[in-house]
Amino acid sequence: MMFANHLWQVQRVLHGSGSVSRIAFPALLVAVAAVLVLYKHWQDQTGGDPTKTFLALIVVQMLPLVFLEEQILSCPDPISMLSRFGSKVLLMHACFLALRVCSWPLLEVGIGKCNLIGLIGVCAALYLGFDFRFSSLRCQMDLLALVLLAVGSAFLTEVVDFYNHQSLLESTIFTSANYIEILAFVPAVWMVHSTVKKGEDWSSITAAKESQASAFFAFLVAFYVMEDLFSAYRLGFNEPFGAVGHIVHFLLLLDFACFLLAHIYNPDKLSGSLLRWWGPTQHWV
Repeated sequence: MMFANHLWQVQRVLHGSGSVSRIAFPALLVAVAAVLVLYKHWQDQTGGDPTKTFLALIVVQMLPLVFLEEQILSCPDPISMLSRFGSKVLLMHACFLALRVCSWPLLEVGIGKCNLIGLIGVCAALYLGFDFRFSSLRCQMDLLALVLLAVGSAFLTEVVDFYNHQSLLESTIFTSANYIEILAFVPAVWMVHSTVKKGEDWSSITAAKESQASAFFAFLVAFYVMEDLFSAYRLGFNEPFGAVGHIVHFLLLLDFACFLLAHIYNPDKLSGSLLRWWGPTQHWV
């Protein structure tokens, strides 16, 4: 209960109660990343600074997450919404992690061992948290379209910019993995936006949905600790702007996780659940 109280208090401090204050912290994180991009662009005299490109990709990757957080903050039952889009977000992560692992003998995208651990972790989250089976893949044609869009865009990007690379295959794989990761939260944004727009009914939190949310964020937080914090540590003082970009991205994801976990462990909801469990006729002597 103490953990629930602290988590709920942190969420209320960061997001407040107004429509503007609720997204102030996520918007601030995106603004910090955007300022870094502008500064690196101003400092880049010759063009082609990889740190500037990386920071720009970080900003693009953060935008769907901010929009998702803004939309889901207005949902009366965010956990029920997460149970709808969680498996799709995890599958998108599985796609780019599988691409990274399969191309590891050719080139290393990110940290090779972390990619392998992440792929095992996302498969475990899908299987244990969402009861996902391979037979369910035929229902995920929308994700296939997103992956093909990312790969096709990556190929066109590298063909146009091929003079800066020595291997079209390696650069296309690298960019494809990045683009799929950028699009990882797009299915969630689309589902939340369409559901809010239609005004669909929201079901109550159940134990199954709590386990789905726990599996979802256990993977995301653990993976991005490796993806962002480990990478920030490796960059260190050699590329401080890149390290800050990783940290800002991790803080945004952590903020999103804390918000939804706070709704799971909301002390009021926990108290209500306990009262319902004891029933109206139970009395302490």
